[in-house]
Amino acid sequence: MLLAAVASRTTVRADGAEQILQKMRDTYTAMKSYADTGVIVNEYGGISDRHAFSTNFSRAPRRFLLDFRKQGGDRYVIWADANAFHTWWKTTGQQTDYANPNNAPAISMSGRNTLNSGLKIPALLFSKVNLGGDFNNFADVVLDGTEDIGGRRCNRLIGRASDRYAATDKEVNIRKMTLWIDAESSLIRQVREEWKGTPGSITRVTTTYQPQANPTLDDAKFAFTPAQQP
Repeated sequence: MLLAAVASRTTVRADGAEQILQKMRDTYTAMKSYADTGVIVNEYGGISDRHAFSTNFSRAPRRFLLDFRKQGGDRYVIWADANAFHTWWKTTGQQTDYANPNNAPAISMSGRNTLNSGLKIPALLFSKVNLGGDFNNFADVVLDGTEDIGGRRCNRLIGRASDRYAATDKEVNIRKMTLWIDAESSLIRQVREEWKGTPGSITRVTTTYQPQANPTLDDAKFAFTPAQQP
């Protein structure tokens, strides 16, 4: 009877987690506009780095801008207009253009330069395009209670995330992932990823969002000209 009760509670937690995840995905897919500011704290080997980013998105007309600012002064920007997606990296000063319809790599290949911020919310906003994304392979997810993040009550979901090679389906980059999803708006408030290293050591990346659903965004929010950047 005890084993049956434990199994029942586990099933309820898993079913609840899947419902929350699906509602979250549906919310981003249906959004007409979106904006956020956020921080990423990267902890490794006793060191802690702190980076900042902002996102602005309009579905129609299509406009997008992700501005990632790395601690130390580096910067990586992804932006879109009606004809293409573009990227610019401060380190190299290079702009790369991805004309329609082959524009997906602007986001799908941005992980390294944005500390994976480009593979989280943008992949949800453009869910009809195969961008991969950090939530594509999120397994064994359970609802682990509620917690306040930034003064908002959130459902806390814990699972196992990984990446997969398309050609071989080999699973790599396995890590524990925790999501804090706003219980009222279904927006992501925080993501934590943890990798086990040598015994007793953990690499941890925590991404925290201050999101807005369907805000009114003027043209200035999407303005970016590489030639004018210092």
